[in-house]
Amino acid sequence: MKKLFSISLLFSVAAMMFTGCVSEEDDLFDSSAAERLMTSKKMYTDRLGGSTWVMEFYPLNTDEAPKGQGYLILNKFNRDGSVVQAMQNELTDGQYLTDTSLWEVISDQGTVLTFNTFNKCIHMFSDPGLYQTGQGFEGDYEFVILSLEEGAKYGMLKGKKRATYNRLTRLPDDVNFEDYLKDVNGFQNTIFSSSAPNDCMMNIGDSVMVVTNASTGIISLYPLGGDPISQTTDHAFTITKNDGKYYLRFREELAGKNDDKVQEFVYDETTDLFRSLENENNVIKGVPAVDFFVLALDNSKLWQYNSVGENSDNIKSAYAIMQSELLSLGWTLNNTKFSKLSDGRYVVRFAVVNKKKSSRNLEYVYNISANDGKVMVQYVEPYVTEKDVVAQNVLNAAPSVQSFLEEISGTYEVHPKGTGFDLRNIILKSEKSMIELQYTSK
Repeated sequence: MKKLFSISLLFSVAAMMFTGCVSEEDDLFDSSAAERLMTSKKMYTDRLGGSTWVMEFYPLNTDEAPKGQGYLILNKFNRDGSVVQAMQNELTDGQYLTDTSLWEVISDQGTVLTFNTFNKCIHMFSDPGLYQTGQGFEGDYEFVILSLEEGAKYGMLKGKKRATYNRLTRLPDDVNFEDYLKDVNGFQNTIFSSSAPNDCMMNIGDSVMVVTNASTGIISLYPLGGDPISQTTDHAFTITKNDGKYYLRFREELAGKNDDKVQEFVYDETTDLFRSLENENNVIKGVPAVDFFVLALDNSKLWQYNSVGENSDNIKSAYAIMQSELLSLGWTLNNTKFSKLSDGRYVVRFAVVNKKKSSRNLEYVYNISANDGKVMVQYVEPYVTEKDVVAQNVLNAAPSVQSFLEEISGTYEVHPKGTGFDLRNIILKSEKSMIELQYTSK
């Protein structure tokens, strides 16, 4: 009897467990796939409608410009099914472009955002005749919605054909599209100027990388001390602005030696560098100005004294007196530059023209060396040869030349005049003097 009771109890428990499982299955599939898609369509339509976003759009997953570059497309999704788009880039010849078309959330192998009537902005990337006849930029205009939470700051789209990941960042509804693009493009062109003479650096954990070609929109990286040809990798990125801060985001994650990963950085204006959102110790920054000052000279480049720049009164006065005295002797001083001779000596070179319009250089030797973040600049002697003693003769005839040469001698901190990402203009600063120099290759 006890045995029969145990078997009956076992069957009762099993039946209860089976009934529970069936109930859970019914809850999971209480609506059809079509009904779920309809719900999803309505949900994303409501979330996009009446909101404004900047899209970080990538036509293709390639490392080659221009198809591999990232482009900003601003979108104002109206509830009446219209969308206002805007962009300003190489495709628009640097001009602001805006257009209005229609948008819709549809069901097509998932929930898809489509721009289903022609818009000059987004459809420019799918025009087969725009870039390479028959191909164009090959970009998408329909995107699978991967994430777009209620009230979210970000959303993620995936190109339906090209499978590129394109992030949406929400903007204030009253943002002025033209002002936004002018602001972001201006910042990017300042930080990553095509005229900048210096490379930049990236730290990812223990990895230190040299950053080149940032002005192209596709950053090239290679290990510090490594081979820039065989070890270079290319990485597309975009810069956006949100809550008053500038963000640099790569299309894909980058990894360092110890599996440290970075993808997005925010610009820190106080320290003039980009800090990783993943780990603030991972940064993108310019090279130290003091190192670049000497490196440029060692690579046969020159630094020209900017007579109308940020120079201290003692330097400006000494330079003006020298100019005046040289002019009284028949020499017009055109410019003054730091350079390095083929024999390895550093010099300050005065380019002068005499009354007969004959030009020549007067050179004076300096010791220049960097140590502990500062540079020592010390006058030594005029540069003369057996056949050319003019530099010494001018020094004898114009005592103000010697005075200027000694006035600029000293130990200096070296600072970028603007951002450290662009060292075309630097400031040498000591306790008594300040000298502005301009980088030049001639």
